[in-house]
Amino acid sequence: MAKVSALSHNPAPNAMLMKPEVKQRLCQELRVFFAQQMALGGDIKVKIVDDLILLRCKAALSPSEIEIGTMKSGRRLVQEVCEKTSRELQPALNRILNKVTRLDLLEVNVAIFWRRKEKVFLLTMSDSLGNVETQLGERV
Repeated sequence: MAKVSALSHNPAPNAMLMKPEVKQRLCQELRVFFAQQMALGGDIKVKIVDDLILLRCKAALSPSEIEIGTMKSGRRLVQEVCEKTSRELQPALNRILNKVTRLDLLEVNVAIFWRRKEKVFLLTMSDSLGNVETQLGERV
């Protein structure tokens, strides 16, 4: 079945779908990494769109972050700390992603949704994750 563009409802050119076992392994590795390294447990959803990986971490704000977040300057501080932590952990995260996909992690962006108490991480990869099965061959 061809992948369909969301805007035009036409098949996307050269669209490939990631093998379910590769996607499952990638999602598991990401959940473990974020739970261990960023102390994010609970409900972590992983979505893959072309060369982007979106991690939605529900109930991800600690009670102290919520308390600090009641002030505008506190929200900025929590955002800065989260971004700094993400930058510092990017090499380790890149190693994990490269091991599974053989692609490089180019950038990590973080958004905090205060009302929902969620953190969303957007990981930008060096190529479409739909091309992973071609790169990995039978190795997976």
